[in-house]
Amino acid sequence: MIDGGYDGEAGGESAPDRPDLQDRPVLPERGVTQQDVARRAGVSRAVVSYVVNNGPRVVSSEARERVLRAIAELGYRPNKYAQGLRLQAADRADGQIGILLGGHSAILYRPYFSAVLAGIFDAARHQHQQIRFMSFFHELLDPVFFNKNIHPEEISGLILFAPYLFLQEASRQPASPASHLLARIIERVDNIVSLEVVSRDLPAVIFDRAAAARLAVEHLVRLGHRRIAFAGVPDERVDGYRQVLFQSGLPGEEALIQAPGTHNSPEEGYQAVQALLALPRPPTALFTASDEVAIGALAALHDLGRRVPDDVALASIDDIEFAGIIRPALTTVHVPKEQFGVYALQMLAMRQAYPDSKPASVVLPTELVVRQSCGAGR
Repeated sequence: MIDGGYDGEAGGESAPDRPDLQDRPVLPERGVTQQDVARRAGVSRAVVSYVVNNGPRVVSSEARERVLRAIAELGYRPNKYAQGLRLQAADRADGQIGILLGGHSAILYRPYFSAVLAGIFDAARHQHQQIRFMSFFHELLDPVFFNKNIHPEEISGLILFAPYLFLQEASRQPASPASHLLARIIERVDNIVSLEVVSRDLPAVIFDRAAAARLAVEHLVRLGHRRIAFAGVPDERVDGYRQVLFQSGLPGEEALIQAPGTHNSPEEGYQAVQALLALPRPPTALFTASDEVAIGALAALHDLGRRVPDDVALASIDDIEFAGIIRPALTTVHVPKEQFGVYALQMLAMRQAYPDSKPASVVLPTELVVRQSCGAGR
C-alpha cells in the first residue's frame, strides 16, 4: 500500500512550512547523514531510510521525489562501512575500478563490446586491480546509486566505455539531468579514461576509425571496384570511405551510403543491402562499419540471390570471433579489442601513482585481414 502520510512523522514537517531547512548547511567534516537528508526534504529519517533501502514501507511518489532531490543536493551516500572508510579511505580505494557503459544491457550480447569487456577484466586480474562495479550511465541518474559509487572513497579510477551511446541520447533532452551527468562524474572523480572516443578532453584509448575504413576501402579499390557502397552509422568510418573515393577519382553518390539505424547491428546491414540492391545501378562492392553489419549484409545478399564475392565483394571492420568462422569468411580490419583494457588500466594506475600527471591518449594499431568475402584470392 502506498502511504503518503510518512512525510509527516516525527521530525518530518513539510518542507514548504520550513523554508529555512532548504538552505541548511552541511558540515563536511562529519559527512552527510540520513538526518540531514530528512531535514532538507522535510520528512522523517524513517522515510529517508525507506527510500534508500527500497523498503520495507512504501513511500508516496511526492515524498520520494523530495528525498531523492535532497540526496542529490547534499551528496549523501549510504555506506555501512562509513567509519572505516573515513579512517582508511585511501587504502580501501587503491586499485578499485568502476566501469560505466553507454547504451543499455543489449550491448552485452554483442561480440565487439563483450570482447572489449572481457579484455578489461583479464587486464585487471593481471595488473592486480579489482573491478568494483560495472553499470550503465543511466543508472547514475538515481542519486543514491550515484553518491554510493561515484566517490573517491569507493574507486580510484573510472573507465567510460562507449560514452557516446549515452551522450547521443542525452543530447536529445538538453533540459534533462542526463545532459549534465558526465560533468558531475568528472567533478567527483579525477582519474577517468574514455574508451573508443575522446570525450571532454579525458585521456582515451581509441582506434582510428577513419584510418581503419581507408584500409578496407583502398583494398576494394585495388581489386578493381569502382562502385563501392557504405552501410552503417555514418561516423568517422564514412569519412574514411569518402576520402578513398575522392583520392581515387571515384564518384561519391549519397545513394550508396546507407545508414538505416544507429547501432551498427546485423538488422541494419540487412536493411541497407535491400536498399542498395534496389538502386538502378547496384554496387559491386560493399564496405560496412562493423562485422555485425556485414553479417546482416551477407544474409540479405544470400536471400536476394547475390553471391559473395562474385556479385558483391564485402569488407568490414572489427574482426570479431565470428568473422573467420562464417562463410564466406569476412575480410575485415582487425581491432585489438583486448588491448583497450590493458592500456586503460595502466593509465589509471599511472595517474594514481603520479597524481600531477595526465596520461596521454593511446591510438591502437589496426591491420587488414584478407579472407574470402572480398574475392582477393580468386
